Amino acid sequence: MTEAEREAVCVKRRLPRTWEEARDALEGDVAMRDLLGGVVEGFLAVGETLDGLLHSPTSEAERVQMLVENY
Repeated sequence: MTEAEREAVCVKRRLPRTWEEARDALEGDVAMRDLLGGVVEGFLAVGETLDGLLHSPTSEAERVQMLVENY
């Protein structure tokens, strides 16, 4: 969308493009944390654990194998 198109539909900011950007935005969103409380904390903790697991294998083949075994 162009800037004018976004403005026409009241879009003020872009959605995060990566998991890291989304996690950072959620961590800093006081309104969401106040509204959802511990759900946000739990979601972020699970996401960090999963992120760590997915980046721990050293090769793409090992990551695929880990995903197949666990999911």
